[in-house]
Amino acid sequence: MQLFNRSSEPTTAVSPENNKFGTFDGVFLPTLLTILGAVMYLRTGWVVGQAGLLSGLLIIVIANVITTCTGLSISSIATNIRVGAGGSFSIISQSL
Repeated sequence: MQLFNRSSEPTTAVSPENNKFGTFDGVFLPTLLTILGAVMYLRTGWVVGQAGLLSGLLIIVIANVITTCTGLSISSIATNIRVGAGGSFSIISQSL
């Protein structure tokens, strides 16, 4: 059993261009999943129990529309601005 690969084949380095995430994979999807996971699905049973089935579904649909619009605007801002050393503070200060 060989533990180490001692072949003489050169390894190819991955270029930085291939590691970049796009707007959807890098910004929109993580933001949307964070908002929906923490806020929406933990409280869905309580909302339906308090408002009823049809009203609860209407509230959930409206909340999903608002969350989607928020995720799209965040991804638009984050992909059109060069992020500096401040991270999210840099994004907010440049967009305001």
